[in-house]
Amino acid sequence: MMHKFGILLSVVAVFALVAGCSMYRSEHEEILKGLKAEHGDAMGKLTQEKDELDGQKKQCEESLKGKVGELDSANATLAAKTMQIDKLLTEKGALNKERQELSAEQQQLAQQIQELQRMKAAADRRSADYRRLLEKLKKMIDAGTLQVKVRNGRMLVQMSSDVVFPSASIRIKTEAKEAIMELAQTISTFSDRKFQIVGHSDPTPIHTARFPSNWELSSQRAIEVVKLMVEAGVPPEMISAAGSAEFDPLTINDTPEDRTINRRVEIVFLPKIDELPGFDQVLSK
Repeated sequence: MMHKFGILLSVVAVFALVAGCSMYRSEHEEILKGLKAEHGDAMGKLTQEKDELDGQKKQCEESLKGKVGELDSANATLAAKTMQIDKLLTEKGALNKERQELSAEQQQLAQQIQELQRMKAAADRRSADYRRLLEKLKKMIDAGTLQVKVRNGRMLVQMSSDVVFPSASIRIKTEAKEAIMELAQTISTFSDRKFQIVGHSDPTPIHTARFPSNWELSSQRAIEVVKLMVEAGVPPEMISAAGSAEFDPLTINDTPEDRTINRRVEIVFLPKIDELPGFDQVLSK
């Protein structure tokens, strides 16, 4: 009896346990169902949020792509502007250099113009001197006593040695003294000029104790003319003497007439050094 009762209790306990388990499972299922519902809602929200984030990401990527494009365009523009600036700077440097060169050329041109003006003024003065000399010596020129000419860039008065001196002599002829003294009075009026008397001979040799060669003869003849001109009033500091012997002929010495032409005395207007072309440039070097 007790045994059956124990079995009955066991059966009841099992049923109670089964009933409890059924109730627990039912509650568990409800809990799981609720959790699943919550999970589903959470997943839905997460999916929605993910979709929204994906959309935002796409927008950001597109925006970033646009910004990158804009940056590339800006960089390209900057590079182009930089190249343009470099080109302009190069052109500016070239223009500055050209301007400096033009300025230097302009300064050089101004100096050349000044030099040309100075040379023209000097040439005008020489021309005025030449005309004045011609006017003063017109009577003697017309008489054939002397000639006024420009030779080797120098103005000079030329007299035949045969008119001034006897053959192989340094004594001035009496008839020539008056002409030389008149010439002295004329050149003494050119107080800002210096003169050189130059004696010339033909190549006929001379061998005397006093004149071993034509150098001595031509030089002494020039000295005699200088001495007479000084006596006539020419300041000694204005005048000097030189001899060229036969080495500066006017023509070849093939005939007696040619040799007569080459035997002469010249009164040379010495050029002023500051009137020579390029004088300023020579001093500046």
